[in-house]
Amino acid sequence: MHLACRIVNACDLKIVDLQRPSDPVLADVAFTNTNICDFEALRTQFAGHDAVVHLAAIPNPRTAPADVTFNTNVQGAWSVLQAAEDAGVKRVVVASSDSVFGLSYNPPDWPPQYLPVDEAHPLRPTEFYSLSKRITETIAESFAARGKIEVMVIRPVHVVFPPEYLELKARGADLQNYHFWAYVAPEDVAQAFHLALSAPYEGYEVFTVSAANGLNEVPTLELAAERWGTLPEVRKPEIYQSNPFASVIDISKARARLGYVPEITWRDMLL
Repeated sequence: MHLACRIVNACDLKIVDLQRPSDPVLADVAFTNTNICDFEALRTQFAGHDAVVHLAAIPNPRTAPADVTFNTNVQGAWSVLQAAEDAGVKRVVVASSDSVFGLSYNPPDWPPQYLPVDEAHPLRPTEFYSLSKRITETIAESFAARGKIEVMVIRPVHVVFPPEYLELKARGADLQNYHFWAYVAPEDVAQAFHLALSAPYEGYEVFTVSAANGLNEVPTLELAAERWGTLPEVRKPEIYQSNPFASVIDISKARARLGYVPEITWRDMLL
């Protein structure tokens, strides 16, 4: 609910979810209990609104069985976008995941093809969750191609919540960390989605968002070379020259096009 709390006073907000938010800041916000796969209900709820932010999905490959995760995420994405188009919504911002790169949950011997990883990096998901997010992006792009709605996709890296805080130093020291030491605070994810609601663009765009640095306390390129035996091509060496601990994820596009500036580091989370 970080995004809802951020924008509650900036728009006529309606929350469509399976559970009413508990934050008192949102106590007076319009709420409707609706499943993301209920197309007709979504079309009714979206009527009269200018924008939709689609955050509802099963968020990882561990929460639900493979078939439930895949069907919910894929059907949900189509239902939201079709309902938004039918209702005359002008813009939809869709949550995807950096898992689409095929680096987080896939074979450990698959290194990035280059660093830092940007939006143009090849996508090669092989397991059901990351595949569901890749298909979500394809659905989003297809709706934008029709020309009736603008669609922006935000790819957050691993979002860190308070129950994980005590694990962060160990994760940063783990050579085999499956998120490649990338992370982002939910407040910064909310910032990216908020910016996406008003950023000037037409058609379809994708942005990856991360903290500026990694969890690692060893320089990123040094750690990457140790992990993979050889250092992947470094296409933007200036990033690591100015910040040796910079993330493996490139947020240059989000900075330049959205005005995204990550504000919270893992050290802030430990205070």
